[in-house]
Amino acid sequence: MEDLQQRLQLALASAHMAVWDSSIVNGDIAQGTVEWSAEGAALLGLEARALRQSFPSFLSFVHPDDRESLCTRMQQRVTACAEYKLEYRVMRADGATAWFNASAQTMCDDRGVPVRTIGIIWDVTERKLQAMQMFEQKELAEVTLGSIGDGVITTGPEGKVTFLNRIAEQLTGWVNRFAIGVDVADVLHVVDEASGEPVENVARKCLRLRQAVGGWPRNQLITREGRRIAVVDSAAPIWARDGVVLGAVAVLRDVSHERKLTHQLSWHAAHDTLTGLINRHEFETQLAHALATAKNEGQQHALLFMNLDRFSFINDTCGHGTGDLVLQLLAKVLHTQLRDSDVLARLGGDELGVLLTSCPLAQALTIADEIRQAVRDFRFPYDNRSIELSVSIGLVPIDPDSSSMTELMIAADHACSVAKEQGRNRVQLYCESDAVMARRQGDMRWVARLNEALALHHFRLFSQPIVPLQGAPAGHEEVLMRIDSGNGNGLILPGDFIPAAERYDLMATIDRWVIEHVCRHIAAVRDQVHQRDASAQPAPAPLMYAVNLSGLSLNDPGMLDHITRQFHTYGVDPASICFEITETAIIANLGEAQEFIARLRKLGCRFSLDDFGSGLSSFAYLRSLHVDFLKIDGVFVRDIASNDINRALVRAINEVGHVMGIQTVAEFVEDEAALKVVREIGIDFAQGYAVGKLRPLLPA
Repeated sequence: MEDLQQRLQLALASAHMAVWDSSIVNGDIAQGTVEWSAEGAALLGLEARALRQSFPSFLSFVHPDDRESLCTRMQQRVTACAEYKLEYRVMRADGATAWFNASAQTMCDDRGVPVRTIGIIWDVTERKLQAMQMFEQKELAEVTLGSIGDGVITTGPEGKVTFLNRIAEQLTGWVNRFAIGVDVADVLHVVDEASGEPVENVARKCLRLRQAVGGWPRNQLITREGRRIAVVDSAAPIWARDGVVLGAVAVLRDVSHERKLTHQLSWHAAHDTLTGLINRHEFETQLAHALATAKNEGQQHALLFMNLDRFSFINDTCGHGTGDLVLQLLAKVLHTQLRDSDVLARLGGDELGVLLTSCPLAQALTIADEIRQAVRDFRFPYDNRSIELSVSIGLVPIDPDSSSMTELMIAADHACSVAKEQGRNRVQLYCESDAVMARRQGDMRWVARLNEALALHHFRLFSQPIVPLQGAPAGHEEVLMRIDSGNGNGLILPGDFIPAAERYDLMATIDRWVIEHVCRHIAAVRDQVHQRDASAQPAPAPLMYAVNLSGLSLNDPGMLDHITRQFHTYGVDPASICFEITETAIIANLGEAQEFIARLRKLGCRFSLDDFGSGLSSFAYLRSLHVDFLKIDGVFVRDIASNDINRALVRAINEVGHVMGIQTVAEFVEDEAALKVVREIGIDFAQGYAVGKLRPLLPA
């Protein structure tokens, strides 16, 4: 017995346990005593020797927060003559806190009155601290997972869900408590965005391959309610220390906005935003593919190049907003004349292209003429009258003998020019000799007409207001040029004659004429003011006029002398002239442009960079130029109220301009909606039918 008792003592000591022996007086534990073995006294931080103490003395070692619950629990179990198991904290004699577990049995006399409890008590401090630490880590992990912006789903080794964070709940439509134990493929139900076919679940794939995996870039999550959300998902295994896979953690992120923006950018890269038709770049891509099938497979196709006759007259008289609406409606009409396999594109302002796939020449001619007739029959009501249109069409067959995509486009353009020269509203089949001759003859006719216009004073100057939007002291006006046809057919717009003038070096002569007549106009206005009120001193500050200069004029060695001579002859303050030069013209003549601008700025002239944003290197070249105004390309402004991408581009151009101390002008502000947006962005000036129409600058 003594040996057995010693072994029991050793076992209890090694397990940090001690015998708990307490007496009970009149059924009340508080009146009893507690007897400790040496090991028990040591657990309390006392000297390791047998100890007897009153129950209140023992209670003084118990943590204050646990005393009441400990007494209540013990008394309840003792009164019932039952065993009890307790967990409580004690304050050791050295001040340290320890956790004890106690397990004891109540002993009662023959009458059922409790007289004693006996059991064991042991220190569980280390286990308790580990459990608390694990709980804190778990809480920290759950709070962290709940606060991040990505959805997180964890699974067990069999692919059953064990946890969803808040974002995962929102994305999948599953509540965490209902998802636990459900197969992860049912909770994270993902399909291919393009085909709708199911794709392998990333968590299950991760468990199968025992490695981290990423999802398909076009994945789409189908929620519990059936909604579809664009997501990027990935998964990684959860490893035990012994290399066993405990499960997987899947992460998913909602990329609906990013993917939508990507799709929009992709769409805008291939389409014309006004009509919704594919643009020139995408059309040329499909044309190149058709050419390849013609060469490799012997297929026959046809290319139509279409130019709306006198469409610029509609823009000039009715406004670009009306012209845009006509183009939109006409695009819908043209679609009805084409087969499902045919491709319709907007190549430029009033230029359209059609690719007729797998189409013999005879059928292509028939379709082209049906298109011509559909345009001719098209009517658009405007201001109690009807706008009519016609179209000139150039047709080029695409067969194994066709050379290149570029040559096809040039040939179709030439054929279209022949159709225009022969009276418009017709279809012209491409013939190489006809095209070369037509262009040469057309150019020569324009050269003759331009020289005649200069000699007979058929040029007409108009101006359009450039209106301040942000409290600038005053606006100015852009000078625009037209030619009086002289035959009752109205005015000829620059787009019709400038290409020939540039090819045959007439632009510098025309620019000289414009500068001289603008200076003459400024002098005439000044003289009229003085005549009305000769005593008015000083004369009112002259209005600033924006005069366009071609790129060729920058290289004209006598242009600077001509400009200064006109200033001197007519007594014009150079500050009343702002020269507008297109971005592309400056880039093509950068060195000459920099010197030209520098010399005239010394005199007081100002400069405006026209059509800014149309080039690909706008911002890079802007730093090397000293200009006063940026005229933002109208292609970005025209639909700014409905096009988020164009609005962002205009905002970026405006901010860069202002950072560099340059004022900004929005061109083609055609309606109140566009005017409101450019004003909100902070553009300095607006030009377009919404703020002012063209008016004659000089009398006819």
